[in-house]
Amino acid sequence: MIKLFTFRKIAISTLLLLVAFLLYNYPEELNEDVTIKDNTMINIYLVDFNGYVAMTKVASSLNFEDALYTIIDSLTIGNDNLPDGFSGVLPENTKLLSYSLDGDLLKVNFSKELLNVSIDTEEDMIESLVYSLTLLENVDKVMIFVEGDKLNELPNSHRRLDLYLDRNYGINKIVDISSLSSTKMVTVYYLDNSDSYYIPVSYVVNDTQDKIQIIVNSLKTNKFNSSNLSSHLDYQVELMNYEATEEEFLLNFNDSLLDSIYDGELKEEVKYALSYSIYDTFGIESVVFEVNSNKIDEFVLAK
Repeated sequence: MIKLFTFRKIAISTLLLLVAFLLYNYPEELNEDVTIKDNTMINIYLVDFNGYVAMTKVASSLNFEDALYTIIDSLTIGNDNLPDGFSGVLPENTKLLSYSLDGDLLKVNFSKELLNVSIDTEEDMIESLVYSLTLLENVDKVMIFVEGDKLNELPNSHRRLDLYLDRNYGINKIVDISSLSSTKMVTVYYLDNSDSYYIPVSYVVNDTQDKIQIIVNSLKTNKFNSSNLSSHLDYQVELMNYEATEEEFLLNFNDSLLDSIYDGELKEEVKYALSYSIYDTFGIESVVFEVNSNKIDEFVLAK
């Protein structure tokens, strides 16, 4: 009986070691169901058929590295698994050679094919990269390398790039200034004319108004009157007052904010347009909406 007990102990120990070995060396195969459950839709910035760098969604695992490589693959020309009407901007055959995350700074090192970008799309390429990658969890800044060397300027126009890039770089930029005084940049999110996805536009303007007021007024009037951009914010909406902290932005409107056709509720298109605009302009992820000082809704950016 003693020998049989000893043999059983050895057999069980050996079996446990074998299972541990398989778990360590074949995690993807053994956790295939978990990976499938983790798949979701993540936001990404691709070029639409009108030439805007616009926000849409692609399928990805929630794992940081998987999401990172999904973004790079989707941004690379030649990917067929993109939403209809969208295309990537990274030159064909561009590869992500390595990456590292240092605090909130993501360093991405690409193959030399990245430099094959055309002069017409190099600005879109940087905007797509920066805005897509800074939606990854814990990433607020990006530093771009090519074959280990930092990309200090755009490949064709040779316009200098900052040490690191964040959403202050701007996107779909429109410059309308007469002097360098009172210059500010505000990013406003519109819908495309079919209300299918959001298009951010960074306005560089001479304006003495608060940035939040510029956002509200731009959405009310669609100030550049582009037929490809639309907004659901009623022209009678007035921002009564607001409070901003590092964690939260509180907006108090008059009752024109509520849509009478939709049972007096805040339309999703208005909530997201304002919230995305606030995040890109102020870096604040949480927005509280009030009407006549009564809370009606809130938004928290998922990263």
